[in-house]
Amino acid sequence: MSESAPSAPTRRAVLDLLKRNGPQTVAQLGAALRLSGAGIRRHLEVLEQVGLVQQTSRSQGRGRPAYVYALTEMGHDLFPRNYHQLVAQLLEAAVTELGPAAVERLFDHRQQELAELYTGRTHGRALPELARALAAIQDENGYMADCRQTGEDRWLVSEHNCAIARVAGTWPTACNHELALFRQLAGPEVAVDRVAHIQSGDPVCAYVLRAANGTEAGAPHAGAFDQAGPGEPAGHA
Repeated sequence: MSESAPSAPTRRAVLDLLKRNGPQTVAQLGAALRLSGAGIRRHLEVLEQVGLVQQTSRSQGRGRPAYVYALTEMGHDLFPRNYHQLVAQLLEAAVTELGPAAVERLFDHRQQELAELYTGRTHGRALPELARALAAIQDENGYMADCRQTGEDRWLVSEHNCAIARVAGTWPTACNHELALFRQLAGPEVAVDRVAHIQSGDPVCAYVLRAANGTEAGAPHAGAFDQAGPGEPAGHA
């Protein structure tokens, strides 16, 4: 195998070894991949720079500790995790054991927990800062969110990824509580309307934020969502 430059397939092989075997030394990785120590270090440097791998030390008893490399949390996230399957099974069990209302109570509880967690970042914010804060919160949570101004005192928060897509596909109440959370964080002076919805076939989920004394709630401005694809936005709940 050529060692002229770090290659993506070899870096993936390094990540796979760290996932399967736990922290490894340069020598261990080199032996497994038939690369020199210098070659392995070049790959590890790239992986460290992007935050997938970190160097640590491991005691060897007497003498100097061995330096080993391990996956970071971001590195672990590259590998499949069936959280959605576990969540779906737990929600089904809640319905079976406690009835349908139990699921609503669980999502209500989650909404309140999130509201308490994030209210310090949104309470009392002017509309532009509020929109940016909501977009930042959702982006941190994996929704690939951003925001932009679409008119005077009118902002659009867009989510380009649904971080809970498989759960939301089975339990629409998850989406209802997301909208309710946005409205709770925005406060009574800001109206929040969903104008695009991934679960309804749109390419994004999008929310218009505007002063509450403006257009009647539920009737977003016709130009609020002007990206190609979603069609007429006002019909989404």
